[in-house]
Amino acid sequence: MNRGGIVAIAILKRLAGALLLICGASALIYFTIRSAPGNAIDAITPMGTPPEVQAQLAADFGLDKGPISGFFSWLAQAVQGDFGESLVTSPGAPVLEEAIGAYVSTMVLAIISLFVCIALALGLAVLLAEEDPKQQKFTGTLYVLTTAPCFIVAVFLIEAINRFVQRFIDQAGYVPPEWYALPKATDSVMPMVFAGVVLILGDGLFMDTFNSIRSQLNTLKSAQFISAIRSKGARTFPHLARNMLVPLVSCFAARLPMVLGGVVIVEYIFTLEGAGYLLLEAARLRDFPLVVGICVLFTVTVIVVHLIADLVKAAIDPREVARGG
Repeated sequence: MNRGGIVAIAILKRLAGALLLICGASALIYFTIRSAPGNAIDAITPMGTPPEVQAQLAADFGLDKGPISGFFSWLAQAVQGDFGESLVTSPGAPVLEEAIGAYVSTMVLAIISLFVCIALALGLAVLLAEEDPKQQKFTGTLYVLTTAPCFIVAVFLIEAINRFVQRFIDQAGYVPPEWYALPKATDSVMPMVFAGVVLILGDGLFMDTFNSIRSQLNTLKSAQFISAIRSKGARTFPHLARNMLVPLVSCFAARLPMVLGGVVIVEYIFTLEGAGYLLLEAARLRDFPLVVGICVLFTVTVIVVHLIADLVKAAIDPREVARGG
């Protein structure tokens, strides 16, 4: 079989695996939320609501069925793009219609933050490629500054920015910026920028990315074909750049779940009305269909990004297909 056929079979296998993984992840999310204590209908209806009204609401939202039959009914609708209707947040509104705008906003924040993080980590890895004891003070300081949880970084950053504005702008008689004081719901892009900084600096994301990229870069530099190119006096940069593409794509796909996990808390702290903020509000209000819909959107995103990463890696380096990468 030629290389094109091998790649096609590998792609079909990955597509089939991705579909199975999406179904399995959706089932896990659905069953987990359905097993939450309490009754969603009791939570959204006032005391004294007639039982027949509660029963009708449960039937309307598919909560009158058992978890297994309820999941398959939900899955049959979901494959047609119908994730049900919101219970509380926007009663009667389709889940996708309610969530899609917030989801796009969240994905823009997460993807840009991760791209910037990888770019900064790559630049630092190039500067500090060779590990040296003299670098330990610098890298040790970075470890200390970037290993705190996102919510702690967010609180400290908000406090620092507010104090700066109060001291150097407000007291000087200048008009404070529109987004002051944080956190504040505003149309300004600055809270989103600050949230991106928190995502990069929190949860150890930056140093984890930096260490991974530096390790890959050093391994590549010591490869035999790079040594051969160097011995001939040719430029090694084009070869290093091409061969670093696969590790960088893998790095992006591997760290996207970490960023999406942090964005839920960060959006809530900065009052950014993205999918993370909406997810926590829906969970607080026991809006069961909306919680399931947003969780599934996040899960599908991670799986699809991994699938795209596999395809990109196969296109850049067909050896990835042979080694199952």
